[in-house]
Amino acid sequence: MSDLKPTLELPRPRWLPALLSFVAGFVDSYTFLALFGLFVANVTGSFITAGAELITHDVGIAGKLVAVLAFILAAALTAGLIDLVRARRRAVLPSLLAFETALLLVFTIAILAGAPIKGAGDWRGVVAGLFGAMAMGAQSVIVRLHMRGVPQTNVMTGNMTQLGIEMTELLVAWRRTIRNPDPDNKRDFAAVRSRLATVLAIAVGFLLGAATGALSYASVGLAGAPLAVVIVGALTLWALLREPRH
Repeated sequence: MSDLKPTLELPRPRWLPALLSFVAGFVDSYTFLALFGLFVANVTGSFITAGAELITHDVGIAGKLVAVLAFILAAALTAGLIDLVRARRRAVLPSLLAFETALLLVFTIAILAGAPIKGAGDWRGVVAGLFGAMAMGAQSVIVRLHMRGVPQTNVMTGNMTQLGIEMTELLVAWRRTIRNPDPDNKRDFAAVRSRLATVLAIAVGFLLGAATGALSYASVGLAGAPLAVVIVGALTLWALLREPRH
């Protein structure tokens, strides 16, 4: 595989990672509530619940383990897609977002089609969880490889750690700038402030997405699930109109 360095594409807007984080929180709420405790964005949660179900001999362990494997598979496929699109000198972001949209669409169809999902061992629920996890695995790689320097949009534990670090560094940089307001100190302060704003926006985006997903599920049930497809699909169209072709 060739070097997965970012291509020379237009700078991404600040709201893009936050909106992707909103989608991750939204989808995670839906899978947790509709698929009996399955986490597809924060897969650490699925490891924990799968471990607990191993002790309680719950059949739900199979679906959660399959979802974790699907997350890894999608991560590998997305990394390969990035390499393929760059080799053809095409804009990367539209292709990546289209891939995530397609996975979310299959997830939505699986969760909506047919009779209600009755339990963690229901094969339709397993299929839905598989594609939900794949969509989040794809998003994780989009951020990690294509948006270098941006915190992950679907794993909040590390982001909370980073938020605390950036708050301390902002205070230190601010004190340094007050004592000696030279250009270097001002640049450092601005850089830390920008990093803090990015991490905070992603964390808030995920929280709002999770809350919106829970409220949507409580009010309209599974009918609200397509919102994630609409958002990422709209981002795909936006990227197609915006990104240069190589």
